[in-house]
Amino acid sequence: MKRKLYILFSLLIPVLCLLAVPACEADAEGSVKELTKPYIAQYECVEAKLGDTDLLEEYDYIRIVLADSEKMQLVIQPKNGERQIIEGTYELDFDTRELTGEVGILGCRFKEKTTINRGEFTISKTLLSKQLFIKFKII
Repeated sequence: MKRKLYILFSLLIPVLCLLAVPACEADAEGSVKELTKPYIAQYECVEAKLGDTDLLEEYDYIRIVLADSEKMQLVIQPKNGERQIIEGTYELDFDTRELTGEVGILGCRFKEKTTINRGEFTISKTLLSKQLFIKFKII
């Protein structure tokens, strides 16, 4: 009798383990980064306007790089100039997806809050009596 119970349990345990593992499909593009900190990436500026002026006409690219869990870089490449990298910091509220970034430019500290939604975020504020609108998308 003990032997029958032992055989039954030895067959039943692997079956229960298989049932306990959630059924999921492995994504070919999935990675540990996507599961742990998917927001750590490069974000390319896809739209930048100051009033009616398209700021992207003057730049090859503008990027924000979230390098780790608190450091960020603003990378700017003017069309006829040298690439600039401006260091900064950021915080992310995982529940609200609110990103708060802070950089120093020309001796002034700028701090902005935005929300990351589907790999995109925007910054909109009044600057020099004109509306500044910048939209970033994950690369």
